[in-house]
Amino acid sequence: MNKLTSLFLIFLLFSQSLSSYTKYDGSKLISLSYAPYQEYNAKLIVSTANLSQEMISYYSWFAAYGYCDDAEVPDSCCKSYKSFFTQKWTIVSESSISGYFTYNFILWRSDTYKKYILAFPGTRNKIVELLTEAANIKLVNYNGVDNGIKVVNYFNQVAMAIKDIIWTQQVLNDINKHPGYQFVLTGHSLGAAVASIVLYDAVNRNIIKSANQPALVAYGMPRAGNKNWVVDFNTKIKNVLRVVRNSDVVTNLPTTLWNSPYYHLGGLIMLNKDVTEMYYCPQDIGEGYSDKVCKTSISLDVKYHSYYFNPDVKFSHICETY
Repeated sequence: MNKLTSLFLIFLLFSQSLSSYTKYDGSKLISLSYAPYQEYNAKLIVSTANLSQEMISYYSWFAAYGYCDDAEVPDSCCKSYKSFFTQKWTIVSESSISGYFTYNFILWRSDTYKKYILAFPGTRNKIVELLTEAANIKLVNYNGVDNGIKVVNYFNQVAMAIKDIIWTQQVLNDINKHPGYQFVLTGHSLGAAVASIVLYDAVNRNIIKSANQPALVAYGMPRAGNKNWVVDFNTKIKNVLRVVRNSDVVTNLPTTLWNSPYYHLGGLIMLNKDVTEMYYCPQDIGEGYSDKVCKTSISLDVKYHSYYFNPDVKFSHICETY
């Protein structure tokens, strides 16, 4: 266990080598609290070729929806979410497991855009859950095979516990009836890390095929594996967008200080602290950026981790009206 990382997480409870990047006009950046009542670029394949501010805002709604299944979140907080999705997307499957703090997922399908979206929520802001995460961040062999590919233990435990509930025969039959639909996995914080491992595992098991053009859109994601895992992930999954708000401390965990073995996926989308500017930092491995705009500072203010999407549902589960 990385003791420095654990201390960071517990404290939160209480209080390129590339030289080029793409800057998006901040004056046109759609607020991440904006309600996307049009489809925008959701019909497009998630890739750097089709990257847009609207796309980043759009998929954040799916990542945020996972929190709505928590009984502690009032229904009024999620009204706009549930209305949006029931009108535009078909729920294929949704469920939860009891072993990991009633961890849940939801799978949607759009026949209009020939796309599946599978979303996972982040940590439910419960002290016991956060302490459990902090105590289980050691790297373990993926799939129990000692081939150098390692992932963070807690994220892997959740992903492996929930995978058979996701890929039921009903879901597999639905996928077989819709060959070629793109698969996009998304989530916030812990949910993003779980999404990355679930996607990696599904591709390895040929549940999600290359024809499905698998993609990951991650918000506020901590490091989920070692360098070998990142390299192998990149060989199998080409569309990765890792959205980071500058000063989000969780995206700096587990720490890379003192020759740490933890590595980030690439595909960095850097939002500035005020979420008024967005930069794309094209690098396969998300460490060692030379450009200042691609480096994140660290703040222990949890708001930088909470606000990636519509603030009706927040990391702290406080409902607000805007």
